[in-house]
Amino acid sequence: MSEKSVTASDGKKIYLATFEFRSGEYGQMFHKAFYATSDKDVEKQIHEYLLGYYGAGNTSTVKDGVYYYWNEEVAVKTTGWVEVETLKQVVSMLL
Repeated sequence: MSEKSVTASDGKKIYLATFEFRSGEYGQMFHKAFYATSDKDVEKQIHEYLLGYYGAGNTSTVKDGVYYYWNEEVAVKTTGWVEVETLKQVVSMLL
């Protein structure tokens, strides 16, 4: 596997965000990659992603960084993100 940087020539970088999905007693972690210029940009993209997670208009509320859906029966929160520097880093994080 090559150790080349994953930063694009336009200055954008890949960020890997980690989320926690909760519904009742069931919980599951999941990841999603974002292509952004800075932490502030990725934070904005995460917000837009979670607002549309179940489609437009299905977000019940947002409290303390937790996005609630379907009358607060389902919740998704961001647990953090990291800037991806190498492909090897991503593989290590996902294994």
